[in-house]
Amino acid sequence: MFNRMFKTPTSLRTKLSLLAAGLIVSLTAAAIPPAGSGQSQTYTYYSDATRTVVVGGWSYGSCGEPFDWGDHTRYFTIRTVNCGSNPQP
Repeated sequence: MFNRMFKTPTSLRTKLSLLAAGLIVSLTAAAIPPAGSGQSQTYTYYSDATRTVVVGGWSYGSCGEPFDWGDHTRYFTIRTVNCGSNPQP
């Protein structure tokens, strides 16, 4: 069964590409810092390296409703928000 899966070079190339893509997604997800108890992470995305024009935002955690809007770019800042001892569900 294993030998049949990898008989053709195209099949092997495709499977290796999918494996590489999966690893990249896994590593990216691991880079997202978790929000602690009573905290939220808020990302603000900018149009370029000058960080003057906001083009999107994303928030997750315990301090209010999560949101995700606009564009996600490689230019961003992360802010940790503490909401005290009474986090919202």
